[in-house]
Amino acid sequence: MKKAEYICGVSQLIVDGILDLEKLKNCANDESVIEELDSVRGIGVWTAELTMIRGMHRFGVLPADDLGLRRTIAHYYCKDRMISPPEARQIAKRWGPWKGLAALYLIVARMLQIEMNR
Repeated sequence: MKKAEYICGVSQLIVDGILDLEKLKNCANDESVIEELDSVRGIGVWTAELTMIRGMHRFGVLPADDLGLRRTIAHYYCKDRMISPPEARQIAKRWGPWKGLAALYLIVARMLQIEMNR
C-alpha cells in the first residue's frame, strides 16, 4: 500500500507543478537531480538513479546501491568477491559517461550467461 501512496504523491507533485521532471531532465548536474528526486517522499537514491537512466536517458549515472548490479560487476571484475557501492563506482569510472548503459549491458550479459549454463 505504501508504494501506491508514494506513486500517487509523486503524481500529485507533478500535476501541481512542484516536481518538474522536464526541468530536471535538462539540469546539467547529476547530483542536483539525484538530490531533488531523493527529497521526494518515496524516492530514494536508487530510484532516482534508475529514473535518470531509464526515463531521462542519462547514462552516466550508476545505481551502485543495487545489489544485483554489484554482484554482476563483482563477477566480471572481482572474481565474484562481493563489492561495496563505492567499489562499484570506482570500477565503473573506467566506463566514462556510459556507466549506466554499460551496467545494463553487463546485467544482460550475465543473465544470458546464466541462462546458457542451465
